[in-house]
Amino acid sequence: KRAHLDERTLHDFETRAGMSPQDFIGHLREMPVHEIAAWFTLNPDLGEILDRKKASRGNPVYIAHHQDSFVVAEHGYGTSEKPEDYLDEFAEFIRTKTQSNELPALITVLTRPRELTRQQLRELLLELDRAGFSEVNLATAWKAMTNQEIAARIIGYIRKAALGDPLVPFEQRVDAALQTLLASKPWTTPQRDWLKKLAAQTKANLLVDLSAIDDPALLFKREGGGFQRLNKLFDGQLTQVVMQFNETVWQQLA
Repeated sequence: KRAHLDERTLHDFETRAGMSPQDFIGHLREMPVHEIAAWFTLNPDLGEILDRKKASRGNPVYIAHHQDSFVVAEHGYGTSEKPEDYLDEFAEFIRTKTQSNELPALITVLTRPRELTRQQLRELLLELDRAGFSEVNLATAWKAMTNQEIAARIIGYIRKAALGDPLVPFEQRVDAALQTLLASKPWTTPQRDWLKKLAAQTKANLLVDLSAIDDPALLFKREGGGFQRLNKLFDGQLTQVVMQFNETVWQQLA
């Protein structure tokens, strides 16, 4: 299946699984059969994504034999022709879904980011993508409207739309959260090293929750970490440390 995924299906797969197909294959090879069955039971959308039939290529391409000429270049944003209209539609979508509580993960993103899980984030990204609000489109519309290219990531755009939070590059947020955490107490050298690894993994994966600590596809487990060992290293406070870090990432920056 991996060799025949088109770009859209590959994107949906990575959003739902939280990893690339190659990493997922490695993950499956390490799992007992009963865990694989349970995983697919808990993640039924993944089977649907893998079993998709290739979509038709749309309307036929008509060939003309006269010389081509450039007319105009425009960017469409779903049903919107203007980037500001697209961003307004996104803000309205977020408000509607928040008020109706149709996407509980939205409430968590806006009010309790420390409690957001990778599973919730994957489901939220998939729903936003289905509605036409991908991170790429949002970033493109923002740049077209403001002439600013800001790698704020999807949570940043959500909080901007719903709470008016300023758009800040995500890496800047993570760096600021790391410095705040490092300055909060006299950590040991091994603790500081692992906090830096937590920040690096957050930059790469947008979110590190407690389940990520034991994920064999991520750095923590591969480098001899794992929840039990790291929890002992942090004097039984690993849960609080991870949640505090995730909360601090989305605090207002001075």
